[in-house]
Amino acid sequence: MFPLLVHCAVTQPVPKTRRATTIGDLCAKVECAKRASSNVKIADGKLVNDGKELTPKFAAIQSFDVSLDRGEAIFSAKRNDNFHIGLVALEGSEIHWIPEDPADETDPQWAPRGNKVAYVVHGKAGDIVRTVHIPTATQLSVAFPYATVRAFAWDRLAERYFVVLSSPDASERIESVKYDGQASRVDLVPEIKLNVASEPLGGALLLRPKNIRYTEKVPLVVWIANPPFRWDDDRGELMRNKRVACAIMPRAPDDAFWAAVDATPWIDARRIYVLGGRSERGIPIKDINGVR
Repeated sequence: MFPLLVHCAVTQPVPKTRRATTIGDLCAKVECAKRASSNVKIADGKLVNDGKELTPKFAAIQSFDVSLDRGEAIFSAKRNDNFHIGLVALEGSEIHWIPEDPADETDPQWAPRGNKVAYVVHGKAGDIVRTVHIPTATQLSVAFPYATVRAFAWDRLAERYFVVLSSPDASERIESVKYDGQASRVDLVPEIKLNVASEPLGGALLLRPKNIRYTEKVPLVVWIANPPFRWDDDRGELMRNKRVACAIMPRAPDDAFWAAVDATPWIDARRIYVLGGRSERGIPIKDINGVR
């Protein structure tokens, strides 16, 4: 009887906990600047203004915004492998590309005044909102480390912008910041925030219990997800119900990652699990109930 009871306790599924709700319309929560309406639209991979083609056909156009004062549209288009930001006149012109970043650049928006645009750069260590003053090409970047920007909008005075953020340790919230990166504030707190410590580990983001006891060994879940730096209800459920660590990364772990794991004394090498992809090491699991 005793072995049976132990087996039942070990294989008990992770208890279900409350799921986090997402923020719908950002501008229903905060006071955003109004965006210009126009006849510009996306049609068959091209930007079109009242029937006039403004761009050639791209693999995809992610989004665009229009400045009636400048008579220009700014857009995010997939030119080769990545999305980049271009400018084109509403009457038709050569496309002027903002200097490229190796990462995807999306969601461009004109500021309501000041000849500025802003867009999201999806970096390897979290998203960045970059503001560019078009006449001078001056750039200012604000990083949101290990976080994903799902939406953003300017305020009416074009001094601040609001962002909808999520990260592996907290569900969606609204933050705002001046376009130069100053005076950051939280406008809407996350519904769920994990009580964990976070740190880089071999190219991954590691979530772990805040205090590791002396000689303690903690199981590790290698969580492969792309994009990696956003809230996940299942992972939050696991971290709240079991004393484990999660290493979050967008692709299968490499030798450098495993070397970092081997050099971390509190990780239990006998209980390493891999969820969301394949790996040469670790026990493959399909969901969080595979963690023992």
